Amino acid sequence: MIGRLQQELPAMFALAHEHNDGARVQLAGMLADIFLADDAQLSWREEQLVNELIDQLLQTHNPSVRRALVEKFSDAACIPRKMAMRLACDDIDVAQAVLHFNTLLTDSDLITVVETRGSDHAKAIAERASINEAVADALIVTDDLEIMQIVVENLGAKLSLKAIDALTEAARFTASLREPLVHRAEMSGEAATRLYWWVSQDLRRYMLKRFGIAAGQIDEALAKTIDGLLSDHELEKNNDETMAQVADWLAERDVISVRILPQVLRLGHFRLFNILLGRLTGFDLSMIDLAVANTGGRALAVMCRALGIDKPGFVSIFLLSRGARNGEQIVHPRELSFALAAFDRLTVRLAQDLLNNWRKDPSYLAQRQDDLSLED
Repeated sequence: MIGRLQQELPAMFALAHEHNDGARVQLAGMLADIFLADDAQLSWREEQLVNELIDQLLQTHNPSVRRALVEKFSDAACIPRKMAMRLACDDIDVAQAVLHFNTLLTDSDLITVVETRGSDHAKAIAERASINEAVADALIVTDDLEIMQIVVENLGAKLSLKAIDALTEAARFTASLREPLVHRAEMSGEAATRLYWWVSQDLRRYMLKRFGIAAGQIDEALAKTIDGLLSDHELEKNNDETMAQVADWLAERDVISVRILPQVLRLGHFRLFNILLGRLTGFDLSMIDLAVANTGGRALAVMCRALGIDKPGFVSIFLLSRGARNGEQIVHPRELSFALAAFDRLTVRLAQDLLNNWRKDPSYLAQRQDDLSLED
């Protein structure tokens, strides 16, 4: 190898000093012939000489010449690291093949490209046949959903716990990430549990089978999911349209039940509580607003009793629901006594009969909200 390179060096340096694009392309061809040879192993001195030539070669800023350089090195995997790094930082039409295939670029090189170049360069790196954890981490922290999807679908990418955590968070609101992420070998039971309520029913069945998620974990995951969901909509909690969409999300997962009502109230989402109560009882929102606002709590007692809520559960809901009132929110003991008396006078059957009567004549509830009698 040294003999051949020594023979070629004078001509190569002569081409390098011509400072024209044609000479540089010819020089690239000569270098390609050397590096693509089966016995292409450079000594330290040879590498120094070649690096000098590469410096000369890459002084051109002509995109067509740079593309020609890549073409001369038809096997992009064999482009020397220094040349590969320079080309990798060029325009994407020049850089893409190098970023896809070059095996001499280090993790540090690839991370530098991700951090200093645009999304097209990052996507090309994400499509490499093999990606180490550090590079995958750098790609994922770009927060570019398209890049994240390429990484999670690339089985040649090694994902760290940090990457799985970031992808799990992103998958909450990005449906295209969910299925490939759930099927990743690196996916943990803990991450799967966090994602459980965000995926389709089919994926939930798969996750139960693969990770053995227990019933208690599912319930805990639901509570945390609702906490996170409502936290994401904290600024919109008084917007009925947005809260109706949240209720739709819960309905799609068949989790609207009396069990989640106190949690919703504790988080201060009073409009969502009313919407959910309406869906559970079959009343429109205007009727629910009247019932919940009823000073004595009688209408709310009827609804809770009809839904099978026990006395401690009603007390919790009644007291928490008073937080929606304007001004003074402290519940007077007498008000609570009236509400409890109303609840105690009801059976589930009687409460359900009353709700049926109100559904037949909604005006009844609207006209008599201030003095609603349980004896009617």
